[in-house]
Amino acid sequence: MQEAAGTPAAGGGPDDEPDAEPAAGHPATRRSASRHGRGPWIDVLIVVVLVVLASVGALRWLDTTAYLVVVLQTAGPFVLIGLGLLLVATLVLRRWVVAIPVAVALAVAVAVAAPAFRASSSPKADVDLTVMSANVWIGSANAGQLMEAVRYHSVDVLVLVEATPALLQRLDAEGAGDYFTKREGVARSGTSSGTMVLSRYPLSVRSAGTDPAVERTQSIQPEVDVTTPKGKVRLKVAHPTAPLRGDTVEWRGGLRALQSWKERFDGDEPLVMAGDFNASYGHPGMRDLAGGLDDAQRTDGQGWVRTWPFAGNRLPAFVQLDHLLSRGLTVVSAGQVAVNRADHAAVWASYALPKS
Repeated sequence: MQEAAGTPAAGGGPDDEPDAEPAAGHPATRRSASRHGRGPWIDVLIVVVLVVLASVGALRWLDTTAYLVVVLQTAGPFVLIGLGLLLVATLVLRRWVVAIPVAVALAVAVAVAAPAFRASSSPKADVDLTVMSANVWIGSANAGQLMEAVRYHSVDVLVLVEATPALLQRLDAEGAGDYFTKREGVARSGTSSGTMVLSRYPLSVRSAGTDPAVERTQSIQPEVDVTTPKGKVRLKVAHPTAPLRGDTVEWRGGLRALQSWKERFDGDEPLVMAGDFNASYGHPGMRDLAGGLDDAQRTDGQGWVRTWPFAGNRLPAFVQLDHLLSRGLTVVSAGQVAVNRADHAAVWASYALPKS
């Protein structure tokens, strides 16, 4: 029978070809080619970023004096942030395979950072002693602001790193001479090596801390007994050499010297190490030194604490170099105070002494 006019013959029309591919330039072809062409490069880029971030993060376990490594070891918080952003990017882009190693690396970074966010302080305990440590940037810090912070936090002992005679005069003009009745240490003009300890309680010097061969630093690191109404607390000031290019060996030696000092006291004698340690927890030497001691800010669960750099630097503060380490004391509370014309924030902590 003859087919009706206009009706295509069976199997003869283009629409009856189910496996026909779109012509070159067809939108579907362009989308498919774009999707498959870019995919591997996106994965490669994500893997490269992951390797860089993981490598920088892994440097925290490398105990070395190589200058670049020492600097990069302070970048731990940025590694954590970078891995978090990278995981978000992989999920948004639906790169499921590479998302797995990114998630694993982020989990490791979170596990490393988590202890700093877990508080174990005792805010309801009675305060027996409050210590503040301030790097005053070769005596240039604002004395009025510093004394305001001292009074606000009821500081009993003030450690001044990089103290100068001129700063002491300005502090006395702001009432430090009446507030702190005792002082020990050496203030030096035009140098970062001076250190003073001002106290409301009696001080007994155990060591002047002026021998560079022992302290492994040019800075004064006195050791004193603070006699509070509840008992004595041994205080050691810390100010190792800054890990600048060419000085990292001396810097590491200074941390070892402080660790040796700590290890000489194995009992429950209350002690505090206070100052500008020029090191963060990204440095193995700092972690070794802090082992068995309570860092006030970490014990208070403050997380990412930043005490440097402040005045005179274009970078925002990103690393904690100033610490209050203790043993045999209960951390009640802790905090930081930024002071004009000082490149470090001051750190303070309130402690409860053991009951007799």
